[in-house]
Amino acid sequence: MAVVWWFGTQQLGNGPAELLFQQARASFHLFHPLHICLSAIATTSLFWRYERHVLRAAWVGAWGTILPCGLSDYFFPYVGGRLFGQPMQWHVCIVQEPQLFFSFLALGILGGFWAESRLRGSHLFSHGAHVFVSSAASLLYLVSFGFTSWMTDVQAIFPVFAIIVLAVWVPCCISDVVIPVATAHKGHTHGS
Repeated sequence: MAVVWWFGTQQLGNGPAELLFQQARASFHLFHPLHICLSAIATTSLFWRYERHVLRAAWVGAWGTILPCGLSDYFFPYVGGRLFGQPMQWHVCIVQEPQLFFSFLALGILGGFWAESRLRGSHLFSHGAHVFVSSAASLLYLVSFGFTSWMTDVQAIFPVFAIIVLAVWVPCCISDVVIPVATAHKGHTHGS
């Protein structure tokens, strides 16, 4: 938050707000696909640890990423901004830029197979990176699509922090831990 705040206030002080929105959107469209990729790596690799069934692992990796990432990067920031009276715009990359979304999803699923096969416990690293990138993506969505008042109004900082914590904590834990562990048949190790 501090880094985004610093860059945002510098931009607001040096130029039109529209330039800030453009830069934030460009950054969001960097962090959001990275978030999708890291989430798919973490979900797929943890499932793959417990069950070596290629099609099920790809299915769990996909749905364990699509829904939680949508909640984290679109839904929670949008609803949170609206609840705090901000003029949020609704933007959903899976609909508006599907090639960006699905290419990084596929890369992440493949990365999950590779990571768990090469480095046992790789889901721990990918989960940590996933949480960091998810925080950045959620925050950049807020800035990109309507909630910039927190950069100039100290009273809006805690609401933004609360939105980010909910947007990251709930979906990322569901994606990286709950879904792969709940769906895997432990001890089932034959491939398909």
